[in-house]
Amino acid sequence: MQLKTNNIGKTFSGVNVLRNVDFDLKPGEVHALVGENGAGKSTFVKILSGVYTPTEGNIFLDEKNIEITSPIVAQKNGVSLIHQEPQSFSHLSVAENIFMGHMEGNNFSRVKWQDINKKSNEILHSIGLKIDPKIIMEGLSIADQQMIEIAGALSKNSKVLIMDEPTSPLTPNEVGKLFDIVNKLKSNGMAIIFISHRLEEIRQISDRVTIFRDGDLITTKNINEVSNEEIIKFMIGRNIEETEVKENQFIKNDEYILNVKNLSLSKKFNDISFNLKKGEILGFAGLVGAGRTEVAKSIFGAEKFDEGEIIYNGESIINNSPNEAINNGFAYVPEDRKQMGIFGPVAVEDNVTSAIPKNISNSVGLINSKTVTKMTNDYINKFNIILTSGRQLIEELSGGNQQKCIISKWLLSKPKVLILDEPTRGVDVGVKSEMYEIINKLAEEGTAIILISSELPEILSLSHRIIVMREGKITKILNNKEATQENIMSYAIN
Repeated sequence: MQLKTNNIGKTFSGVNVLRNVDFDLKPGEVHALVGENGAGKSTFVKILSGVYTPTEGNIFLDEKNIEITSPIVAQKNGVSLIHQEPQSFSHLSVAENIFMGHMEGNNFSRVKWQDINKKSNEILHSIGLKIDPKIIMEGLSIADQQMIEIAGALSKNSKVLIMDEPTSPLTPNEVGKLFDIVNKLKSNGMAIIFISHRLEEIRQISDRVTIFRDGDLITTKNINEVSNEEIIKFMIGRNIEETEVKENQFIKNDEYILNVKNLSLSKKFNDISFNLKKGEILGFAGLVGAGRTEVAKSIFGAEKFDEGEIIYNGESIINNSPNEAINNGFAYVPEDRKQMGIFGPVAVEDNVTSAIPKNISNSVGLINSKTVTKMTNDYINKFNIILTSGRQLIEELSGGNQQKCIISKWLLSKPKVLILDEPTRGVDVGVKSEMYEIINKLAEEGTAIILISSELPEILSLSHRIIVMREGKITKILNNKEATQENIMSYAIN
């Protein structure tokens, strides 16, 4: 199926977020979309998949002008969207998820489970998956859940598949398996739109790349005719400066704000010991499942550790809850911003001020509306958050701007220890650069920072020291001068 758009535009509350988009997608093609967060690419694919209706313009499928008014209409026309976070029903079986919304029954509307399971198995095998269609979804990996969403699209006879940041939550091995499936679909004539911020992946899997900036389609290029540097230039219209680790006044002494001693939690991590200075950025590296997030949650009071001790400012403490941790001067920016980071559908103002300290609120935790607006606007300007107003719903913002709001929320609590868990996951190179500046500035001002990241260049460029974890244990603590990608990976694997 060939897809084309002509003059597609979208307006929210009088603001043009997408303008005059002419785009084409060929059968058997992987066509990448790139751009900074808020550039318009997500809005565009939501129009194609029926989540939004365009303010203007036309969509053509095999040269037929169609109106896509809902996701159901999109699916009936052969267009399916695979989300960054799998949209599965965890309490139902794999087969039920694959055929959700279009299960076949007999004349009495009873589902023929034997047929459903058989067809599910055939679809799964067609894309190289050996998963029992009768098992419950709960407990399956994110990667497997994504594959099952793809199987669901195939069950609907989709001809156009839109993949929105599909590799963001995946390990390198899982990315490889996903790309094998994408190549199989491509060889069978599927037309695929692939959204990603990872240029190496785009170069590996895509035939063409279309670049968005500030709501405009800037250009479309064959992937082998454009360099990564040229793509970035088209995306952001400016040069990105390299981030380098800077010494600061706080980490020149031996005074530690945080000492973690022999922390253990059954089946998750064991005998974790480290210390942290004011103004220090302490990186945590390791493979997915190494236990980094679990350690962070235990320090923040979101999980209960079994053994060990946390010493903060020379005193032994136990954060029995996140609220207690906040009161003690801790803040935690979680990896999963949708589930743990934002409150939606709620206004940006209400999100940003949801962790305000008690000293600026009244006895019931409320603050003056003018104070709320001023605080929000201060951080909107400070972090260059792109939105219509502080009353805009946070779920309407791009992922990068949501992340800036989450960080703003925690900085308003004036933390002494800031834990950042994959803070740049799913954001573009421009927002990453801005976040790196924010992180470095916080460290220079004396904030002690724990940085968890799966991106080794990020860990290496920001951290003063790096802790490497494997299977719930610390395998090495490296200073930034001796750390390389190679030796980090060697301690993470061996």
